[in-house]
Amino acid sequence: MAAITGTAALNEQLRSLCLGSFPCGTKGSRNKSSLESGKSLYSDTYWENEDPEEETLDMLQELLTCSRSPWGLEDSWSCEAQQLRQLAVQSPELITNQLIYSHFRSLRVVDKEVTSVDEQLLNFINLEELVLSANKITNASSSSLPQTLKVLELGSNQISTLKDLTVNPPPKLQHLGLAYNRIQHPSESKYFTEEFWPNLVSLDLSFNDLTDIFDLVPNLCSLQHLRILVLQGNPLTFIPAYRGFTIDSLPLLFALDDVPILPDERHQFSGLLNQKGALEKSAMVLVNIGKLRGIPNPTNFLEAQDPGEYPIITYNYYVSYEFIEQETSKEVEHVQTAVPIFSKTVKHPPGTLSSLLPQTPFHTGAYKTSEVPWLDVIDTGYNRKHEVRDLLALKSFLLSGMMVTVTEEKTYCWPVDHNKTAVPKSAKKGEKEKDKGRPSSKGSKAGTKTKNKKENLDEFQRDPPILKTLGFAHVNLDSLVSGEMSVSTICNLEMCSTEPEKQPIVIDKEGKKSKDRKKSGRESVDTHKNSASSAGKTKTKVTSEISPTEEQQVPPEPVPLTLEIQIQIIRLSSASEAQLKHGKLEGFIHKPECK
Repeated sequence: MAAITGTAALNEQLRSLCLGSFPCGTKGSRNKSSLESGKSLYSDTYWENEDPEEETLDMLQELLTCSRSPWGLEDSWSCEAQQLRQLAVQSPELITNQLIYSHFRSLRVVDKEVTSVDEQLLNFINLEELVLSANKITNASSSSLPQTLKVLELGSNQISTLKDLTVNPPPKLQHLGLAYNRIQHPSESKYFTEEFWPNLVSLDLSFNDLTDIFDLVPNLCSLQHLRILVLQGNPLTFIPAYRGFTIDSLPLLFALDDVPILPDERHQFSGLLNQKGALEKSAMVLVNIGKLRGIPNPTNFLEAQDPGEYPIITYNYYVSYEFIEQETSKEVEHVQTAVPIFSKTVKHPPGTLSSLLPQTPFHTGAYKTSEVPWLDVIDTGYNRKHEVRDLLALKSFLLSGMMVTVTEEKTYCWPVDHNKTAVPKSAKKGEKEKDKGRPSSKGSKAGTKTKNKKENLDEFQRDPPILKTLGFAHVNLDSLVSGEMSVSTICNLEMCSTEPEKQPIVIDKEGKKSKDRKKSGRESVDTHKNSASSAGKTKTKVTSEISPTEEQQVPPEPVPLTLEIQIQIIRLSSASEAQLKHGKLEGFIHKPECK
């Protein structure tokens, strides 16, 4: 695809004004008689004496402004576009290239696939506002910009360096917009000083990849006129001292990230600049997992089990989640989940915040809560603080979101085979151990064993647990990148299949298969029913009439599987908090103002 310059896109927009065509210019039907006879367009004549094929001046101007007119064009790309069209109706002979270049004070070239800014923009000698957002500009040179500019907007492009933009920048510039670009390297901070922007009032660097707040802000201190600063969306905003350090370093700042700076807030962070060396450069993220609801009761899927039968089945549940993992971290738990954990760059739907920003590959690990038995409402009470040093990777992770899963851990417990594991001991003591492990034929002993069986599961042999994912959900964390401090939500987990699994063969206390015993029991019941069928026909008929009503009862709807979760970016609330955290008991020394 051929490169598109800024001037080429502007010329296309100028042609859309149709300054030389009807109803503008000298080719309109209303000029037929007036131009030939030399009459003024404002001559006072009766409409009966006019040519019906000609339009009045008011009619022509109405064609330019009426929303239903085919000649009504969108003029949002410049405030002066409509004025120029009206001038082309009133005095078409005045429309020249020189007039056009000197007429415009503001120009917007948005989403026009522009790749470069060429020197022909210098022809707009009175231009004060230039907006080149949502294009594909990789480098903007100040040599191509009019020196009269006061507002320059270059947001949503592909700019990664300001080297060429600061060669000879417009000296009167008051606003510089560089949001949604690819400015990342710490060395770019040196271009935000008074040497290049002596009159800068507003600076928008949001949603870039700047990571070092302690290098950027000292350079901004030289901008004496800076009052509005936007840094949200940069990885450096994840640092706990981000807002406090910025406010304390820039005493003349009015607003940070579109939030006004009040005197109370400035007082709270007073003195934080003096603690620069002790402030953390890592992000601290707190994950809280609360109550889990809607897990089906596992006993509903099991057949009734006699007290003396084995195995004993236990059910435990836990919540697992993925989180960014440091390469040197040794604390990551090896958790088996339905979500693959690997280094990745996530693709996002077009139009979302995640799709607009460049992604950095990151590696995640799985973390989980403690295993707990089934309850109607399981309060996990889980909280964990994650320290992340790679701020770029953290930003990409938050944009991709966090996967959460609920897992069931099913375990079969069997009696220990003492014939293989017993250690030779004294005869009397050995007999007691054997009697303890051997099934007893006496009802009282069997009952005692059954009663204490579940209380002493630690003495049983356990099979490897069978893991089953009950539900999963994706937690959207975009708002943490946009400046929010926390995300609190109740996740509606997508439930997986809850079909009952095939149960193992159950063994009773005498070592026999309970399947055969239960089968013989059913046969005796069937025999009893057949023998009494002739005597109870009337009773059976009544039962058959009642059973359809019972079958028509609608089962209760399953409770949705929900989970309370909160993810919070930890921030310092005051300078005293940072002082106490690092054990500094001496008073603050008042800092000098930035000059």
